[in-house]
Amino acid sequence: MLALATIAGTTSLVGTPAHADLSRVPTTVVDVVARSGPAFEAQVMVEINRARVAAGQPPVRFFDSCVERMATSWGNRIARTGELAHRDQRRVLGRCDQSWAGENLIRSEGLDARTIVRAWLDSPAHRAVLLKRRATLAGVAVVLDGQGRQVGVLNLADAN
Repeated sequence: MLALATIAGTTSLVGTPAHADLSRVPTTVVDVVARSGPAFEAQVMVEINRARVAAGQPPVRFFDSCVERMATSWGNRIARTGELAHRDQRRVLGRCDQSWAGENLIRSEGLDARTIVRAWLDSPAHRAVLLKRRATLAGVAVVLDGQGRQVGVLNLADAN
C-alpha cells in the first residue's frame, strides 16, 4: 500500500547560517537498478524537475547539504520507527537558515523515481509543495525500512 504525507511550512525563522555546501542537481540520470541511495535520489530529483518545467515552474538547481542532511536523518528515523510523520518544518527553517520549507513523504515497495513523483503530483497538497515557485534548494532521501519498503523524504526550501 502506498502511503503519502505532506506539509508546507511558511513560517520565517531567524536561524544560525548553516553555511551549507551546494551541489548541482543533475539534469539527466542513467536509469538505476537500486531503489534507494544517492543515484536513485538523483533520479527522483530529475523527475521532479521534469514535472516542474512541464508545469511552467523553474527547476530546482541545487541540493543543499543542510537540507539534504535533514531529509536523510528524517528518512532514517521513519525507517527505524515505522512512524510516517512529518517533522516540524521550523526545524529545517532554523537549522538550514531558510525562509520557506516544504516536505513530502512516501512509503511503499517497488517504487521507481517516476512513480514517486507521479504519486506526489496526484495529491493536491503534495503537488503544491513539489511545484512551489520559491523552491530553489532540495534534499532528497530514499532509504529502506526493516520491512524492505522504500521511505522517501523530499525537503524543498528557499534560502534567506
